Amino acid sequence: MKRLAPLFVLMASVLWGSMGIVTRYVVAIGFNTRQTAAVRITSAAAVLILFLLITDRSKLKLRKEDFKWFLGTGLGSLFINNLAYAATVQRASLSVAVVLLYTAPFFVMIMSVLFFKEKLTVQKIAALFLSFAGCILVVGLSGANVGGNVIITLLIGLSAGFGYSLYSIFGKVLMGRYESLTVTVYTFILASLASLVIAEPVSMVRIIAANAEKMPVTVIGSVITLALPYICYSAALKYIESSKASIIASFEVVAASLFGVFLYHELLDIYNIVGIVCVVAALIILQLKPKSESGAP
Repeated sequence: MKRLAPLFVLMASVLWGSMGIVTRYVVAIGFNTRQTAAVRITSAAAVLILFLLITDRSKLKLRKEDFKWFLGTGLGSLFINNLAYAATVQRASLSVAVVLLYTAPFFVMIMSVLFFKEKLTVQKIAALFLSFAGCILVVGLSGANVGGNVIITLLIGLSAGFGYSLYSIFGKVLMGRYESLTVTVYTFILASLASLVIAEPVSMVRIIAANAEKMPVTVIGSVITLALPYICYSAALKYIESSKASIIASFEVVAASLFGVFLYHELLDIYNIVGIVCVVAALIILQLKPKSESGAP
């Protein structure tokens, strides 16, 4: 399983990259930004709970002393990440929001060194900066709009990145005690409760009732592009360093761009292509064994 861990993170990043397809579908139904996040998170949470109730209820058990860590993944990470990212998109261009979101690996690397005593290697630093530069080139920042209040917009965007990074930290702690399904389901339960509070639930119910025939696609899409990648990512965290996992997950930007090309006929310029090459190169660098390891018998 340890050898497959990077592949699990890569799978998660591809599924996250397809999130825009479902998001566009949900927004077209008539939900606003906060409601879209609430519908997707709550749908995924409901399916996960139902699945565990049918298959293995023991996975719903958790120790009281670990609840604080689930608050970290559910509220500190998933909820704050979604809320701050949505706010950044409203204040700035999508490219700026994506780049600020992908400051997450920087936060993860710092916290991993401090809390997990991970080694800060030249290999990791090179891959980190290469992947971040690649993300910037993929999304493009020419003529980027950062809104009226630049400092506030940047702080909110960085909050999205920081929230995103917290899952790699708290999730790493929890994966030493629980299975990935347990970590994911409680993360989504707490995030869905918080999302519903700010999403005008009465208005949401009316929209759902008026578009009942479109909800199955919404639910299935939410499970595939939101719950499933978190399950894959959580499972990988048990076997891979948090800093490496967060860098590999930056492939999400590349995946999203490629989905845009193939499904919506979006065009890639030379900078986008160079950016994709940079991100892929970063992933390759991370998989190279240090000389000390490669020379070992």
